[in-house]
Amino acid sequence: MASSPSPARAITGSLTALIAASALALAGCAQAAPDTAKDETSGASAAVAPPTIIKEGTLTVCTGDSAPNIYYDENNELQGVEIDIANALAKQLGLTTTLGEYAFAGLIPALQAKQCDVIMGSLYIKPEREEIANFVPYLYSGTAVSVNKANPKKITGFDDSLCGTKVVAINGATGASSAQEKSDECVAAGEQAINITLVDEATSALQQVLAQQADAFIDTTEIVSYYEQQSDGELIAVGEPFGKIRIGAATLKDNTELNDALDEAFQALVDDGTYHEILAEWGVESNDITQPE
Repeated sequence: MASSPSPARAITGSLTALIAASALALAGCAQAAPDTAKDETSGASAAVAPPTIIKEGTLTVCTGDSAPNIYYDENNELQGVEIDIANALAKQLGLTTTLGEYAFAGLIPALQAKQCDVIMGSLYIKPEREEIANFVPYLYSGTAVSVNKANPKKITGFDDSLCGTKVVAINGATGASSAQEKSDECVAAGEQAINITLVDEATSALQQVLAQQADAFIDTTEIVSYYEQQSDGELIAVGEPFGKIRIGAATLKDNTELNDALDEAFQALVDDGTYHEILAEWGVESNDITQPE
């Protein structure tokens, strides 16, 4: 397992600087060209080979920029708890890891186009996704609401206080569908609909909330908590988190061999303690998928 500092130690400075760095890193990866990670193999013979995987000796991973689970460090390299899990799984399989970054909405299309073997990019396990992919769960997550500390619309959480407000969410993410569901509820109750703006990255959403161009941001509990910390209180979470759900490694539905191999590899990481060491390193023990839901 590659040693990684906690997000609080690894990233310093203002949220503005972090947003600028993330936007610059995203621009540099606009074509999602895979970025080969360090050799993480154990030296053992590979457990899988083409055509189960795209490239001999390599686990090609579609991922994204979704702090704190996945983000760019000061060296413009992706790191985070999901990157460490991906590297550990590849090592268990006797493979190296190649990462390709995509906008969230592009993750599943990239997998379907066989540009990668597996998605590990804060992808929630949902019934409609299970129709096209198999999953190996590795983290719990949830959804939360974030606002500017001024909070002029007095939003109190994922409730009717969102009716008639401007909400920004990530295209294709659960926060976006949650916002639409709440908007439909508002209309059904005779209230104003929510004005929803969709963007590709959390940093773009947060810029809008900071500039008060949007009233609220809806996304994962991890992202909301992380940017609340990084903003020095300029962004705050309101209300209670909702919709506890599993995050998993997604493989094509017909690639059962890779799914089975990843499932066995993950169980090995749990059994030998590697998985829990990774969670502890990043301070996300509460996201432990091995605990009761």
